[in-house]
Amino acid sequence: MYKKMGYTEILLIKGLTKIATDPQVIGRLLNVLDSPMPNIETSTMGGEVFWENIANINGWKLQKNKVFGNCRIIDPNNVRRAWGGEKVLRKALENL
Repeated sequence: MYKKMGYTEILLIKGLTKIATDPQVIGRLLNVLDSPMPNIETSTMGGEVFWENIANINGWKLQKNKVFGNCRIIDPNNVRRAWGGEKVLRKALENL
């Protein structure tokens, strides 16, 4: 199967296969990076379905995705202000 593919294609297929079999690997990877990811402030629906609230300070919520394990901070107006791993976002939320 891999004989006619380049290294990039093989890595892409193996990476996507890993994510498909273990979607929480995304959250674990973000925790290892230990820095917030570049963010575009985006309106959200508040995370009623795919997100679990793990902290709430004055209406600012730290939420963890139930499928992938990545986290985000949303403000009281449900606008995403940051996303990344849980450890770094807990620190960011505490500093608000």
